[in-house]
Amino acid sequence: MMGGRRGGRKPIPSVIHLLQGGRKKTHRPLPQNEPLPPAIIPKCPKHLDHEARKEWRRTARELEPLGMLTNLDKAIFASYCQAWSTWVYATEKVREKGLVVMASTGTPMLNPYFPIINKANEQMVKALVEIGMSPSSRSRVKVNEKPKKDEAEDFLKEGIGGRN
Repeated sequence: MMGGRRGGRKPIPSVIHLLQGGRKKTHRPLPQNEPLPPAIIPKCPKHLDHEARKEWRRTARELEPLGMLTNLDKAIFASYCQAWSTWVYATEKVREKGLVVMASTGTPMLNPYFPIINKANEQMVKALVEIGMSPSSRSRVKVNEKPKKDEAEDFLKEGIGGRN
């Protein structure tokens, strides 16, 4: 094994570790020399289908203020969005035809789209956990709330109208 881990828990990126509150429950040090790319929502890949692009835009709007994605996360984020699209398509097909369909022999069988739903769901969950978007991974992320008032705006308003 070339410089890899031998087992145990997967390392948590420092950004996620700090959002989770730091080293409260563990004595493990933060990773050394970890690359810290700038937080930015990557540009949506053109190869994603319509439903995947809609999910990209919807989710990106939610993630942008949290600063949890970088350009390096583009592939895993795209994988999540395309798995979402596959899941939506297969779910619609099962809704149309039913969970059980008739085979060409006339015997009932499980709708062939049902395993596609399960596989897409598995892919989505894996990607969601990696990105920090699953309920369990999100519950460990702490985001500082934005101030309710814009202090700079209040200062300007007070300076313009309050002092002569």
